[in-house]
Amino acid sequence: MPLQKSRAIVIRKQNLGESDKIITFYTPYFGKVRAVARGVRKSRSRLGGSIELLNYGELVFFERPEKDLHIINSFDILDTFNKMRNSLTKTTYCFYVAELVGLIVSENNANPRIFQLLLQVLQTMSNVDNTELLIHAFELRLLTLAGYKPELDFCVVCNNLINLRDRRVYFIPRLGGIACRKCSAKELDAIELSQGSRALMKRLQSLNVSNINRFRASKRNSSEIRSAISAFIAYHFEGQIKSWQLIDDVTRAC
Repeated sequence: MPLQKSRAIVIRKQNLGESDKIITFYTPYFGKVRAVARGVRKSRSRLGGSIELLNYGELVFFERPEKDLHIINSFDILDTFNKMRNSLTKTTYCFYVAELVGLIVSENNANPRIFQLLLQVLQTMSNVDNTELLIHAFELRLLTLAGYKPELDFCVVCNNLINLRDRRVYFIPRLGGIACRKCSAKELDAIELSQGSRALMKRLQSLNVSNINRFRASKRNSSEIRSAISAFIAYHFEGQIKSWQLIDDVTRAC
């Protein structure tokens, strides 16, 4: 079993047997790494405090090329993002970020830009003014980098350039993007967007998320963008994200 080393972020944890856990990491050059943390549920485990969800560190693992699961040797923490964790709302959004990476990024798909995006979101979250706008920027950047970029310039039905004089356009999740007024008339799942919301989505697709505080969104923009992106993700990635309900519950409680 070759010994491998990589920077990594914990994006999922699940129990295995009586004392082990399966930990899913996202790494820049190995992609998703699923590995067993042996004995980690025992009180004396040296790994117990380090492999919490969202922790960022140096992972050393025994690679088993013919197996689904590798074996963790060590995980040395570089950052736990404690300031972000002081906010229940921001922590919950980051749980969603981790879940979305795990869902959208396929196995064996190593993408250093996605790793950097994930790290930037965790680093930026504690100081962001508009948490929801940061999340929408992350969603659109992740979809773009993973090859699922929504079409926002041309009608996904007739391929004509969207007319900027139209006050409203229509987002069709099933078809993966914007449709003009004429083509959207028969689409039951079409979601109305203002031109302002469409323009903001376009900017967010290519935005460095560390610069998110330079942008503003009205309540209308936020509502429309949330509806479009959540419908797109639900359609193309088979259903609801588990974290969505948790976000709703925490948002209402706060």
